[in-house]
Amino acid sequence: MAVKLPDGLNLVQLAGRPMPALPSVNRRLREGLADPFGCAPLSVQARDKDSAMIVVADYTRNNAYHKWLPELLNQLNDNGLPDSAIQLYIGSGTHRPMTEAEKRECYTDEVWKRVEILDHDCDALDRMKKIGRTDYGTVIYVDQRIWDSEFLILTGGIMYHYFAGYSGGRKALMPGCCARETIVHNHSLAINEKTGGFDPRVKPGALVGNPVNEDMLQVASQIRPDMCVNVVLNSDKEIAWLGVGDQGYKLRRGAAFLDEYNLVEVAEPADIAIVGAGGYPKDLTLFQAHKSLRHSLAALKPGAKVFWVARLEQGEGTEEFQSWRRLALDECQARVQREISLYAFCALSLKTITDRYDVHLVSELPPERVREWGMTPHQNIHQALGQALPSNAASLRWAVLPDCSNLLPTKPRPPVEDGEKKE
Repeated sequence: MAVKLPDGLNLVQLAGRPMPALPSVNRRLREGLADPFGCAPLSVQARDKDSAMIVVADYTRNNAYHKWLPELLNQLNDNGLPDSAIQLYIGSGTHRPMTEAEKRECYTDEVWKRVEILDHDCDALDRMKKIGRTDYGTVIYVDQRIWDSEFLILTGGIMYHYFAGYSGGRKALMPGCCARETIVHNHSLAINEKTGGFDPRVKPGALVGNPVNEDMLQVASQIRPDMCVNVVLNSDKEIAWLGVGDQGYKLRRGAAFLDEYNLVEVAEPADIAIVGAGGYPKDLTLFQAHKSLRHSLAALKPGAKVFWVARLEQGEGTEEFQSWRRLALDECQARVQREISLYAFCALSLKTITDRYDVHLVSELPPERVREWGMTPHQNIHQALGQALPSNAASLRWAVLPDCSNLLPTKPRPPVEDGEKKE
């Protein structure tokens, strides 16, 4: 979607540094499997194993599986595990099951034909095994098939996440393979019990001290996956980084790589911002696209006018998420304190943002639904700008964030004083 703005605006365009694509993804995968960080090589771990389970993300994430998942199967074959001994497990958390067509598209026809693909159901209590409890009081119920797997490999992509800090690593297991009760309790750690709002430690780009992340790590440490393969994609959906090894180690290294390119300091927040949600599949639904809006907050002044572009061709999301649409912010906060769910957190975040900022949404959602979420609806960006810009717009500070799905604006770090230790 092209946008032409007048010359002479006080404008900054915020984007990450270009991430070059890996020249050979499969070669990098083979190197990583032969010499992983924090765990034994594939040749050692696969020795004397009769089966392997690979946890994969679902249709809501683009991890470019077509580029490297077939080669992962090939490498398992070369180390004594035929396709008949390998299963894919879709770690979908609370998401709906994938269709056959979606599986073929996401994992390739080749993979779909070669190995058995298992679906996760967070409400299938007869398949869940209780394995322990975290320090945060989360009772861990995980699919018995995951717990019984002889050789467990996690996969996924590392992106900014609005309350886990980053996706990737441990997130393939929690929420990916756990029961709803476990997922809900973990996610409830994002909420400040006194205020009904988000805990200030819970935010994109935060791992250390983030209770949601630390609880997820404890879940993963009790399940003890054998290996993790994570990727980072650039804005062209090409693989720019691929890491193999211990899930915690790879998460930290992948997060550091992402920050190197996509963590952007904002010297002065904007009065007016144009924010893009990143395109398919990141803007399939309001539930998915909301993350891009939340990522932009450090680039905005209080009360800023925000033009948010997200197609939302599949609507808002689940019926449960839609049930929050008409609530005012205080009603949303009260409901969150008595009714915890993933959809509750997203709704609370969205309601908080639309209460603090003047958000104009360019999407395919019906206008009346957009208004009920607290935003002003528009059919295209030019209509939005023509109708909503203030008369003094030319004298205000502008920011354009073409793809904020995996960009994290942040306030500048304070300068280090002489004699002060730099961390």
